[in-house]
Amino acid sequence: MALTEDTTERMQAALLAGELDIALLGTASDVPPPGTAFRMVLDVPLVAVVAPGDPLLARAAGTGLPLASLRDRPLICLPRGTGVRAALERGCAQAGFRPRVTFEAAAPHVLARLAARGLGVAVLPAGEDGAPPGDGLRALRIVEPGIRGRLALAWQAAGPASPAARALLDRLRDALPEPSGCAGERS
Repeated sequence: MALTEDTTERMQAALLAGELDIALLGTASDVPPPGTAFRMVLDVPLVAVVAPGDPLLARAAGTGLPLASLRDRPLICLPRGTGVRAALERGCAQAGFRPRVTFEAAAPHVLARLAARGLGVAVLPAGEDGAPPGDGLRALRIVEPGIRGRLALAWQAAGPASPAARALLDRLRDALPEPSGCAGERS
């Protein structure tokens, strides 16, 4: 067995080509791509993470911020090909604008550090524990439309080819809890 780390787009292509048996994919949708099946393992709202004193704090209604408030703001996000980036781009298209991503990095803590330095607004999945990010940062839930960060355990719709991969998939499905509100496995 081997472990591969890559973008969702490339891992999904490898999964469909039979180069991967199982993958954890970030997804902007709750419907699996054609030829795959998946089980959602993480489904959380996306938040705008801002430095103290950011003008967005004055526009926020409590802890929520309309997505349109991010129009023309420098954004800090995960790279293209990731589920969070796809969710951001899809939400912005629904709100009638293109996001202006000025910094991208593969590690969420790097995105938060850039936001802490006032270099833009980081778009990240909300922490599962609801705790605020460090460095005095504030996390504002993105609303109108609300966008979500989702992570799914994925495999080919026909199932993995090898007995070892099928056994691993069974163990993973038993071990990974479904997030509340999810409707289970989809194909």
